[in-house]
Amino acid sequence: MKKYLFVALFCLSLLYAANPTHAMLYSAFIPGGGQIYNKAYVKAGVVIGVQAYLLGSVLYKDAKVQDYKEKLQNESDAYLVQYYRDRRDEYRERRTSDIWWMGITAALSVLDAYVDAHLSDFDAEKEKLHLRFEGDTLQLQYHF
Repeated sequence: MKKYLFVALFCLSLLYAANPTHAMLYSAFIPGGGQIYNKAYVKAGVVIGVQAYLLGSVLYKDAKVQDYKEKLQNESDAYLVQYYRDRRDEYRERRTSDIWWMGITAALSVLDAYVDAHLSDFDAEKEKLHLRFEGDTLQLQYHF
């Protein structure tokens, strides 16, 4: 029930002007959610794709770490023990790196959604500002 309520509220919020806080929260909890809220669908696809790739990569590398950990426990040959230990450590480092990249891309996604929501009415605000050059003078007008 809560899931349907959240989806309904999310759809209703798309009808109104972008609120930077809402965009930031949607992006923090749903990969690409803030970009969808800001109607930046291509960015949302990129964010979802990158996050999905990194999540899949983390899961794959975690499975490899577990696999080499089991092989390490069952092996008695010194050469294979060292080989399995090196491979386990390599996959562990790669997994950790991917987790960091997931955090970085999530943070950048939140930042992008926040800034994009702030700039959503930029064209309307730009129409209120007029800059005119007349001879040697510069005239700046802002209409409220």
